[in-house]
Amino acid sequence: MKFFVGLMLLTGMVLFFSSGITPPGICGEVLRHNQANNIDASPLLYSECDHMAELEAGVLRLREEARERLER
Repeated sequence: MKFFVGLMLLTGMVLFFSSGITPPGICGEVLRHNQANNIDASPLLYSECDHMAELEAGVLRLREEARERLER
């Protein structure tokens, strides 16, 4: 019984998110922005970047520089 209830909940979630309806407020803001600008930003998009390690290192460097500026 628990399995079928879980399966029904999972099916409902898949149907909800695949329908194009976005959650209200700030929770759905990114989804609405991506839909309005025709952006396909699935999690796989970020795993397929060729230079992700360099990009992450750049972000860390920018954060450190910002933190240093704030501490001054």
